[in-house]
Amino acid sequence: MKGFVEAVFSSSLAARLTRRMIVIVLLVFVFLLLILKVQYEMERDTLRDRSLLAQAADVAAHVTITDDGVSLSLPPNLDDAYDRPDRQFIYLIVDEAGRVLASSHGQQALLAPLPEAGSDPYFSLPDLAGRGAYYGVTAPLGKGETLPLYVQVAQGSLHEDVLADSLVEEFLEQSWHFLLLLGAGIISVTVWTVRQSLAPVTALSHLARRIGPANLDRRLPEDGLPLEVLPLVQAVNRSLDRIEEGYRRERDFTANAAHELRTPLAVLKANIETMSGLDEVPQLLEELGGLERLVTQLLRLSQVDNLALRPDEKADLRDVARSVAEQLAPVALAAGKSISLSGDGPVSVHGNADFLGLALRNLTENALAHTPRGEAVEIRLGPGAAVTVIDRGPGLQPGEEARIFERFFRGRADAYAGAGLGLSIARWIAIIHGGSIETGQEGGKGAAFTLRLPELTQPPSL
Repeated sequence: MKGFVEAVFSSSLAARLTRRMIVIVLLVFVFLLLILKVQYEMERDTLRDRSLLAQAADVAAHVTITDDGVSLSLPPNLDDAYDRPDRQFIYLIVDEAGRVLASSHGQQALLAPLPEAGSDPYFSLPDLAGRGAYYGVTAPLGKGETLPLYVQVAQGSLHEDVLADSLVEEFLEQSWHFLLLLGAGIISVTVWTVRQSLAPVTALSHLARRIGPANLDRRLPEDGLPLEVLPLVQAVNRSLDRIEEGYRRERDFTANAAHELRTPLAVLKANIETMSGLDEVPQLLEELGGLERLVTQLLRLSQVDNLALRPDEKADLRDVARSVAEQLAPVALAAGKSISLSGDGPVSVHGNADFLGLALRNLTENALAHTPRGEAVEIRLGPGAAVTVIDRGPGLQPGEEARIFERFFRGRADAYAGAGLGLSIARWIAIIHGGSIETGQEGGKGAAFTLRLPELTQPPSL
């Protein structure tokens, strides 16, 4: 039932088409009923004339003409019909002179003048004795002893309405269940038809949802698609071609630049270290250290761009956080700072432990850069599959939340000697893992960066 309601009343394309098709079917039903009504009105006079002739023939079949006069002996069903109190059925047996020889209800006057030869035998009476309109026919009966005889029959207009109401009532009583099943069947077939017709579009949407930075080589299938959808799919595939080419060029540039720069920088650094007698060596070493960090970050950025998770790859956030704290503890102590780790574990997630460690390391290095001497950086696990890094710095400045993760952006250039790629790399690793990095402010402390990942659901134990 829920699926049927969604298929008809949701805002999807399938629901819109289903509603419109149902409206069209209902309009067709109404149109057919109107056609039947018009057809009935057109055929009513013909049917009435045939009915009157049949009544005249029934009466004539039971008339006996003898030398003594005219006698009429109707069967019970006809006798009851012509004996009704409302006088909806009337018959007269008359001669050529217009004298009534026999009649129902003691009728003594002609209902209509006898027609001339070749004229229309049918007649209508707008109001007969205050009982409404009547329709009748005059038919020759045969020849009596001296004069030809005629039979006049008439029926009231109420008879037509009663007949029509009876037909409609009988039809509804006997066929309502069929109409209900027919309507349900038409709606079901409509919903099924729309769903089957849009099945290729639904499949395409599922395939398109799986295309991301890690699998830009995938394309939407173009075979067997409706002609209306094919141009859109082709345009999307061409766009994916251009996006993939752009990513490939960016990755190639980053990887090539990193590898080309790393070796000569290492050689240059080693040569300068041997010139320890020069006063400029410390400054040169510091500058080369900055270049080395830039090259390392570019290399990491290239590695992250090529990261693809395996379906069975798992990591424990507790182990990742402890490893990062242990790696950076000497760096923090050398700067007169400390790192604390809190929270329960283990916390299993679907991901690559090395790259998650890189993301958390970048967040922690950023926190150490903004934390004053004598203070501690806190790495807090939870709640759920999340790790929060809290510093003791001044916090984020207004407007920095929107740009803090941009590549090469540095909020305070004097606080950190990096190239402004660490937070961008961390955020990209989180996105590839299906998570995110949230920013916040800790009361009485500094900025807080939370790496939040989807929890790894465990199958129920048997």
